[in-house]
Amino acid sequence: MIAIRKLLDKCLEFICSVVFVVMILVVLYQIFVRTVLGNPNTVTEEFVKFSLVWLSLLASAYVVGKRSHLSVSLLSDHLNPQKQRILDTVVQILFVLFAAVVMIFGGFKAVSVTMGQLSPSLGIPMGLIYLAVPVSGILILVYSLLNLIQGKPQEESEG
Repeated sequence: MIAIRKLLDKCLEFICSVVFVVMILVVLYQIFVRTVLGNPNTVTEEFVKFSLVWLSLLASAYVVGKRSHLSVSLLSDHLNPQKQRILDTVVQILFVLFAAVVMIFGGFKAVSVTMGQLSPSLGIPMGLIYLAVPVSGILILVYSLLNLIQGKPQEESEG
């Protein structure tokens, strides 16, 4: 299980880093073309917009895997360790349900509906953009299942 988590972490770290660097380079190119050459490019703007969708959804899956997502700990801070484990289990089960129903099932429905629509500038099927939702959902589902199986990380249990 730990090997699967490490592999997923490394893959997502690499993919998110590459997408982020490419986005920065494309934005710098866009700024240069717009200000120096006076010729704005709509393709770069659309590319960055779609890249941001993929980056944010893949990064959200990574954050779930690292258990670094936003949480309100007001309740859990006042619970004993046994009740904290129960609450953590409930939260992970809710993550699994959300990922399975909304992100994977609903995401694939959105992909199938939008696969025939083309983006205005790039001319790619919009379903490829919406594919980020079920892909991220699958990753969140896997991470949440790993979190359920492995329980609380060691550093959280001791602190």
